[in-house]
Amino acid sequence: MHITKAEARKILAQKRAALTDSECMKLDDLLLIQLQRIDWSSTSILASFYPLAHKNEPNTLLFEKYIKTLYPFIRFCYPIVQAKINAMDFYFETETLQLNAFGIQEPLPFNKVTPDLIDSMLVPLLGFDQKGHRVGFGKGYYDRYLAKAGKDLQKIGVSYFEPMDNFTDTNEFDVPLTCCITPWNTYEFE
Repeated sequence: MHITKAEARKILAQKRAALTDSECMKLDDLLLIQLQRIDWSSTSILASFYPLAHKNEPNTLLFEKYIKTLYPFIRFCYPIVQAKINAMDFYFETETLQLNAFGIQEPLPFNKVTPDLIDSMLVPLLGFDQKGHRVGFGKGYYDRYLAKAGKDLQKIGVSYFEPMDNFTDTNEFDVPLTCCITPWNTYEFE
């Protein structure tokens, strides 16, 4: 069955909202196992995102702790959204965080990281299809940013759910993932 991204967004948002805290913790532990299978040796700068606990988003802080322990040379950066101009940039992490208009934590805007410096990125999503196209919350921040990034950027989706059938409404502006981890599998895309 083929599905549009809008239909997938609605289904996946409902599935994720129905997860309990304990289910999310179990899924995060399983995601961490999949994350450990990724080769991080050529990553010096990793873009990540702060999880939205109230939206049952995967706990990237758990993943960061693991990566920092085994790969202390990796530096992390996080997005700052500029909603008025529909843009997003990444900045190195700061000890102090600020909340944006969407209630998402962000680093202070001190040290901007240009897209060409980022080696790998953990990409937030609700779900993805069998070709690596992601469904986010529909604002397009990541698609616009990924379009500026280099072709060598490792784009790693993080999903609680297995892939859906291919979306019927992808277009040339959609940037597919390099791979996506779920609690049970790692999917690689070309």
